[in-house]
Amino acid sequence: MTKVSTLAKLKLEVINYHTTDKPSQEGPVVNDKFLIGLARDACYTSNNSLTFKKKQIADSLAEYDLAFEEKNAYAIERTERWINTLKPELDELQTRHNADTEVYAIITHGEVWQAKRPAAAKPANPANFSNLRKEVA
Repeated sequence: MTKVSTLAKLKLEVINYHTTDKPSQEGPVVNDKFLIGLARDACYTSNNSLTFKKKQIADSLAEYDLAFEEKNAYAIERTERWINTLKPELDELQTRHNADTEVYAIITHGEVWQAKRPAAAKPANPANFSNLRKEVA
């Protein structure tokens, strides 16, 4: 059996909180699709937070490089402090996202969450029957 992280166990408890044994005519009040949706939503949310934080750090690194190039000691120091504030946040957001994808895999029995769904097959190009249409008209 695969070891589940502590954070993933807690997140799984939150999702399982929403399950119920009260049957209705249509079946369970809360079905697997609903629970999978909760897990998927958590993955999207944590991924968006992680993406935002990475962009914030990338922008700050660009500011740092510019300050360094301009030999602006004040801007270098200020940006270094800001980056040092953001880095632990990035680590925590990564931990959160890892737990969310772990829970998603558990809820879906092994499916790997992806930020973007695979592209649907391109629709077939219609055959050009214009000459044939003229011929039979």
